[in-house]
Amino acid sequence: MGKHAGAPAVEALSNLRRAQLLAGGGLLALTFVESLLVDDEAVIHAANNWLALARELDGGPKRLIALMLAESREDWIADDHLAFEDAAVAFQSELEVLRGTLTDTAGLLDEVGATFRDFGWAVFAFSVTLLATAISAAVLTLTPVGAQARVYIRALMQAADKILAAWGKALLGYLSAVAVLIGYLWRKEIQLRNVEPTGDVALNFKQATIDVNRSPTFKKPGPPGTPPPTAGFEWLSPKRDVPLPYGQ
Repeated sequence: MGKHAGAPAVEALSNLRRAQLLAGGGLLALTFVESLLVDDEAVIHAANNWLALARELDGGPKRLIALMLAESREDWIADDHLAFEDAAVAFQSELEVLRGTLTDTAGLLDEVGATFRDFGWAVFAFSVTLLATAISAAVLTLTPVGAQARVYIRALMQAADKILAAWGKALLGYLSAVAVLIGYLWRKEIQLRNVEPTGDVALNFKQATIDVNRSPTFKKPGPPGTPPPTAGFEWLSPKRDVPLPYGQ
């Protein structure tokens, strides 16, 4: 049984063990079911943590980006201001995508926690019914119909074993589907953040060179007594011909 499993799960396992003792064995699926009775509150707590992370992206980052954009419109005089605005908007858009992934993950974990809780209660209700029926059948073994009662108990435990195994397999199937879905969400998120250009737009930085001949601030100083190559140069914005303004 999972660590710190809830009271219904603990009672369910106790009832199933008692029924097994009365029948002299027969619940082969007991260990399997025990491994699936986990603490649903811990899963829901984990879901709340993911949701809290998503909510953190609603406040500070959005206000900071809005403030940066507002300040840049007042004080930025270079032509690359449009590039900055586009970059800021793209960053905010990626934050929204990340927030959506966090929210979706929290929602899936919350559903998993609720499923574990429902499973625990279902097994508990089943164990109560099984134990009561087994006790009644065990009493009948002390009567003249004892032989028939023992046959009934064996059939009862076999049926209970099949039911518990089927429930466990169904729960595992559901958990596998959720795991695949969560993996898809985060795999897509990671892929979007690690897109590498290919073909004509791919860059080989090992062979790339920088042309500094037309960039005064990168030229070597002239002979002694001559003005520096940056004389008379006032930086206000990138040259309008090299490179072209952003977006053109």
